[in-house]
Amino acid sequence: MRGRRALLIIVIVLLNVVVLGYLYLTMSRPTQVDEILVEATPTPVPFVGVVVSAQDPIPRGWRFRTGDGATTVKQWPVDELPPGYFSSQVQLENLYVTEDIPKDAPIIRSMLDDKPVAPFPEGRVGYGLPVDVQGGVGWHIREGDHVDVLAAIKLIDVDVEFQSPMPNRFQTLPEVVGEDAALSSISGVYGRFESLPDGTAAIILPGSDPIPQIVVQMTVQDAIVWRIGANFGEPAIAAPTPEAEEAGGGLFGQQQQPAPAAAAAPATAQRGDVELMVLLVTPQDALILKYLHEIGADLDLVLRAPGDSTFWITGAVWSRYILDRYQIPQAPSDLPVAPVELRIPIEITPAPTAPPAE
Repeated sequence: MRGRRALLIIVIVLLNVVVLGYLYLTMSRPTQVDEILVEATPTPVPFVGVVVSAQDPIPRGWRFRTGDGATTVKQWPVDELPPGYFSSQVQLENLYVTEDIPKDAPIIRSMLDDKPVAPFPEGRVGYGLPVDVQGGVGWHIREGDHVDVLAAIKLIDVDVEFQSPMPNRFQTLPEVVGEDAALSSISGVYGRFESLPDGTAAIILPGSDPIPQIVVQMTVQDAIVWRIGANFGEPAIAAPTPEAEEAGGGLFGQQQQPAPAAAAAPATAQRGDVELMVLLVTPQDALILKYLHEIGADLDLVLRAPGDSTFWITGAVWSRYILDRYQIPQAPSDLPVAPVELRIPIEITPAPTAPPAE
């Protein structure tokens, strides 16, 4: 009896161990499978709405307006976002394109400017010309205007062979003087020989430097004003504020409507006494402007009427032209009276230019 009882207890214990082991394995197996599945699932990459070009291409000088159809919003991976991107088409309102943007290319801040950009026609090149207040028509010229270039050139008389200013200088050859064979020579400005009223022979020399002739002519015509002023690397558009980023989408592309901006007062461009004027001209006209600038010609711009592409044929103006055209007497006056200065001539004094901010 004792042997059977002990055997029964052993069998019961073994059954309990088997049942408990089976239950443990059954309960722990799904957890391991779930852990394997979770580790194998890839993390989805988030996308952000980026404004891209919808035209092929958006041309230089284009001004973005609401509903113009030039752009669209395309989903872009967050880890490949271009620097300075836009997430809302409203952010482009009234901005100008500074370079051709191909279709589907993202629009970034370095491609835009808040000032009008004149178109760059094919066959033209940009030439920078320094212009003062008078030559720039009192800075009433704006980017995109068409202008002509007036040139005043100073001419002097030169020796054809020497290509040196007149009058020439001379020096005589040495000659033997006296028995001791001393050498002597004379030199000076070459003038002309005349007889004085008393019959004395004399050499007539210039009393001062020769007076140069001034000739004025219209040179380059129908040039396009592309830019006024020098650009020393300032950003074309101010960096967005955190509020603007939050309103327009920012880094994470939140699809919120941007807050309406307050109407800003139009800013008046401050010009200095001399500004760099970049003109779009033909390659040959660029060479003409380069030559005129190198010889020190005085250059002024004249503003054309909108849409006027007339090519003018003008005559050079100099002292003889003025005397003949306006019938100015060339003989000295023999009147018993003469005019004197009534008042000091009026001159335009430019306003002092403020020093650049630190």
